[in-house]
Amino acid sequence: MLLRLLSLVAVFTIFLADCATSLGVEKGPPNIILIFIDDMGWGDFSCFGNTEAQTPNVDSMAAEGIRFSQFYVNSPICSPSRCAISTGQFPARWRITSYLNNRADNARRGMVNWLDPTAPTLARILQSHGYATGHFGKWHLGGQRDVDDAPPITAYGFDES
Repeated sequence: MLLRLLSLVAVFTIFLADCATSLGVEKGPPNIILIFIDDMGWGDFSCFGNTEAQTPNVDSMAAEGIRFSQFYVNSPICSPSRCAISTGQFPARWRITSYLNNRADNARRGMVNWLDPTAPTLARILQSHGYATGHFGKWHLGGQRDVDDAPPITAYGFDES
């Protein structure tokens, strides 16, 4: 009887320890790092087979994450491609069909001076799901040249820039 009780206590203890371990480790949402580079193809990284350029840091991130090998941007030009990836929409909807430049050039081409801050953005969606967001590097969706009154990047859902 004592052996049976000890066995039952041992099994119950192991069960509780397993539950405590499972419950104690809270798995959060995955980290997301989006690297967006002008004029560079997916095959330019060594993790995709390029033997001439060594990209060990990108290779390390790619080994731990998801690699997209069939991704194509909406435009070969910086501003519209950034608009498309940021909003998930065709950039002409936001009147960004080429690179944003100075006011006169933007007006001549029928373009806005910056992305409308009411546009839906990936950063804002991620914020609404509890993510901290940051943008580092080239923005090129407003505020270039003589367009110094463009909304700040934080207006698009980025915590840091």
